[in-house]
Amino acid sequence: MFKTKLLVAALALGMSATASARFTVTGNSEFAFSAWDAAAQVGYTYDLEDIGFNAAFGSDVRMNSFIGTSHTTSALNTSLVNAAATGVLFDIALPSFSEFLSQGNAANVSWNLVSIDVSGLKRIIQTVATAPVAAQTNKQIHEASAATDQYFGAVSAKGTHATADDGVAVTVAADLTAYAGAATFGGNFGSKGYANSGSLDDTLDMFVFGQTNTGATNSAAGKFGQLLDASGNALTAKVYMADSGMYHLQISAVPEPETYAMLLAGLGLIGAAARRRRA
Repeated sequence: MFKTKLLVAALALGMSATASARFTVTGNSEFAFSAWDAAAQVGYTYDLEDIGFNAAFGSDVRMNSFIGTSHTTSALNTSLVNAAATGVLFDIALPSFSEFLSQGNAANVSWNLVSIDVSGLKRIIQTVATAPVAAQTNKQIHEASAATDQYFGAVSAKGTHATADDGVAVTVAADLTAYAGAATFGGNFGSKGYANSGSLDDTLDMFVFGQTNTGATNSAAGKFGQLLDASGNALTAKVYMADSGMYHLQISAVPEPETYAMLLAGLGLIGAAARRRRA
């Protein structure tokens, strides 16, 4: 788990040293996968919009594609709106990722995944390495959304983003000047912080955060919850090395180990009953 200062420093370098893939932020945004190597001062960003998503989400996949538009001061939806969306929802080889790794060291790479809401009650879908234990304030959620939106806009012209919906960019330290607010992008939510990034081959949970009022005040707490499919399975994201030798990003809704145990127990009982009938 990152120490607070180290995480903010890594985000200040890596997240601003990346670029967005024509990010669409009209109320709610597409998903941004970002990776960075703080030691080598090189970054990478890929825009998840169309390619790689389960057909259940269609095209132009954004936050609302996952959890819909319903959000009030009393309720924050943390379940997928499409009940058919389960299992592996996204899996694709990260384009140009080998170019990014060639400029650094895979052992030093950190990554995260984020989508934001920028109108009304702000919402964020974010990977977490450690689950939050307390609600963030409305101000913290507001500031994280605003900083992420600034990041999207500041770097949206880099790499293939001007010509591709699913764009990608590999950037270097000189690109830091493009985004002055990088230190707060995807940050720790202050004293109620949590690690929101992982290393390659890590599997991270996905959480939803939302404001309970539009005022950017520290006195009021927002809401949060783990992102789930319609069956209550937790959504996770991971970066893994596929048989092809390329790193893939995968988002999936996988039953908890207890569910597998119950399934195996049930199959065992069915098998035992069948053997008794044969006997």
